[in-house]
Amino acid sequence: MFFFMKMNVTRLRQDIFGGLTSAVVALPLALAFGVASGLGPTAGLYGAIVLGFVAAALGGTPVQISGPTGPMTVVMAGIVMKYGGAPEIIFMIIILCGIIQALFGVFKLGAYVNYVPLPVISGFMTGIGCIIILMELLPVLGDYSAHHGLIGSMEAIPAALGNLDKSSLLLGGITFLMTLTVPARLKNYIPASLLALIVGTLIGVFYFPALKTIGDIHTGMPHIMSIALPLSQMPGIITAAFMLALLGSIDTLLTATVADKLTKTSHRSNKELIGQGIGNALVGFIGGIPGAGATMRTVVNINAGGKTRLSGMLHAVILMVLVTLLGDAAERIPQAVLAGLLLKVGLDIIDWGFLKNIRIYPKDKIFLMFAVLLLTVFSDLVTAIGLGLILSHMIYSRKMRNSQLSQIQYFECDDAIEMEDGTNDSITIKLSGHLSFAVVKDLMTRINESLAKHNRVHLNFMDIESVDLSITSALTDILKTVPDTKAVSIEIKQNDTCDMFRIMGLFAHIKPENIQIR
Repeated sequence: MFFFMKMNVTRLRQDIFGGLTSAVVALPLALAFGVASGLGPTAGLYGAIVLGFVAAALGGTPVQISGPTGPMTVVMAGIVMKYGGAPEIIFMIIILCGIIQALFGVFKLGAYVNYVPLPVISGFMTGIGCIIILMELLPVLGDYSAHHGLIGSMEAIPAALGNLDKSSLLLGGITFLMTLTVPARLKNYIPASLLALIVGTLIGVFYFPALKTIGDIHTGMPHIMSIALPLSQMPGIITAAFMLALLGSIDTLLTATVADKLTKTSHRSNKELIGQGIGNALVGFIGGIPGAGATMRTVVNINAGGKTRLSGMLHAVILMVLVTLLGDAAERIPQAVLAGLLLKVGLDIIDWGFLKNIRIYPKDKIFLMFAVLLLTVFSDLVTAIGLGLILSHMIYSRKMRNSQLSQIQYFECDDAIEMEDGTNDSITIKLSGHLSFAVVKDLMTRINESLAKHNRVHLNFMDIESVDLSITSALTDILKTVPDTKAVSIEIKQNDTCDMFRIMGLFAHIKPENIQIR
């Protein structure tokens, strides 16, 4: 009994320390992401607190810390830019995002995220990192005005360089350099981002008081937001909500995978999506920005000792206490300081591991990665992921084609199969393994050639494990046109492939005596 009480006390102490440490790390990032989204620092804090608590309580990854993330903030910035004059639509999009994300979990779609290839994820994350860096360069250069998307921000960089604000550059540069150069020993006591935030803010307050700050932070109870769903704008609203939900799901489950590796456990992906979806929906109701599982904060929580979902819930509670106590001081944080922090975030998101090993990767993987990267930066995130998956599928199908064609064997003049007149002008085509649409054209060409050269074609499907619907349909079309002077026989096991052939009507085009089902 004493042993279990001691163990519970130890685990509680670890969860408290994990929650406290991750809350300290989350505070500057929540403020920075809130400002970067265009909804303000309070929205970032609401997102971190509400999503952080709900996802930890209801999700399927006990040690994961959730809150605003770089990819979600990039998408939100675009949504705010488009619907900036209609906040009721913006928050409706966030609520729908949460609902869609929860439905992903209800319909058990979480496992499909594991099927996204590494080059697609790498190009996507690297593109997100590049977007954050390009967007946050302007505040560091002294340009705090709003710009129309990434292209507008890029077009504004030359003018910002021409009208360089040395104070902003100095303060943003100091903050950024501190995140890179804080000694490892000091990081054990205070996170680099928090130290950079404190030092940068103190320098700004005492030496550059005229610099633009993040402004008012509401530390009271949040208000329920008014929402609207105008039918005329439904396509854009649904698209934006789906984009956020898809991105948040991918971001979350990738972080959950990282947590699994560190804790030697296994997360429940569908439950995690339901928890994230409920959390994001609630965030939309109170005017916060949506988020996802945050990799860096999750790793910090695990390394600090977090063991259960209590650590994530405490992280949200502690963050709320910190905001309440430090709200007035936080209002004086210069925007250049937050921009400096986000430059480091952008660098961290870039997949340097893939870029470092780029010389040893196959050319098609490199092409795929850079195609997704460019689509992410210059198009939109859903297009980047969608086309990336299509390209990866095409590359994979080409390789599978060669593998599947090698499984086709030919045996001419098979004595076991004689014609009624005693001749054996025949060929056996033996297929095995899994056959997909990738080999439809080649396989049908070879069957047609065999029919043209031989009076009898025997299809040996005994070793077939599965056949694609495309092959079944194409094979049925061929059998419909076989002349009476030719004979086709088939040998197959009673399995799912046999059932598909029967349902598709393939056996109707073969004489009953030539069908052998074993």
